[in-house]
Formats: sequence, structure tokens, C-alpha cells
Amino acid sequence: MINLINKFICFVQRHKLLVMTTCCLAVLLYADFAVSATEDCSKKSDSEKYLCYCKSSVIDKKYADAGCWSCDVVFTLMMSMSDVAGTLFDATLSLSKIILGGGACIWIAVYFLKTLGSFTTQDPAKVIDGLLLFCFKVALMYALINSGIDAIVHYIVNPLLSIGFDIGGAFANATGLGGW
Repeated sequence: MINLINKFICFVQRHKLLVMTTCCLAVLLYADFAVSATEDCSKKSDSEKYLCYCKSSVIDKKYADAGCWSCDVVFTLMMSMSDVAGTLFDATLSLSKIILGGGACIWIAVYFLKTLGSFTTQDPAKVIDGLLLFCFKVALMYALINSGIDAIVHYIVNPLLSIGFDIGGAFANATGLGGW
């Protein structure tokens, strides 16, 4: 049994990127399934989208009763941040692609100078592994930049906010301080 555990730990240590990518894809697929299983939020007005993505009957009730003063504050902050983020994202889209490409070229040049210019014997597999890992990171960043702010909010921000709301609600209910 210990030998099996050691083999599993060794596999995870050697394939960190593969394990992390698989976990990230699983989270994104779960988030996409959870959102697609609910009603279509894109057809609603801006104020209804936040309630649609949240999908909490408690928060729906708080908004409906208008007894939640903090909900209005959070809603105003979220709307303001969304407007600013969308404006900044559109303004810096082309510049961010140029910076990403230039930075990637500089990194690749320094990486090859460091690995191939040293006096030690280099393992070609490790050199290519480092290069492919970096290229995967650059491709992921380029895809995020190209996908736009809506995809970033839909696949990254909303699932994280939903998890935070669920954890906060669980803590509030467990301690009895939630009042829900």
C-alpha cells in the first residue's frame, strides 16, 4: 500500500502541469455545466444578471424584500467595477497582446542563452519541457486576452464568487450569525 502511495506521489510531482491543467479544466467544465443547467442569463437586464448568476433563493428574497441595504451597496460596486473593467479591457486589448508577445520573445531568448550558454551538460528533454511549459502559459494568456471580458467573468470570476458566497453562507449558517 505504501508503495502505491509513493508511486502516486511521484506521478503527481513529475506531472504537476498535467494534474493542475486537468483540475482547472474540471472546474471550468463544472462551472460551465452549472451555468448552462440554469436559465439563460444573457437575455436579462443588467440588474437581473447578477441575481441569475448567483442563483441563491436567499439573495433573491433579500432583493425582493428590499430589506438588504448591503445588497444595494454590493450591486453598485459590482456595476461600477464591471463598467471600469470593461472600458479598461477594451482600451488595453491590443497593447496587452504586444506586451505579451514581446515579453515572451525576451523570455525565450534569455532562457536559451541561460540553458545553451552554460558550460554544464544540458538535458534536451528538460530544455524542451521548460520551453513547452512557458509556451502553454503564453497560449493560455493569449486565449484569455482574446476571449474578452465576458468569458473571463463567466469562467473565472463568477465561479470564484459563487464559491465564496457558498462558503460564507455555510460559515454564517454554522455559527448562527447569518440571520438567514
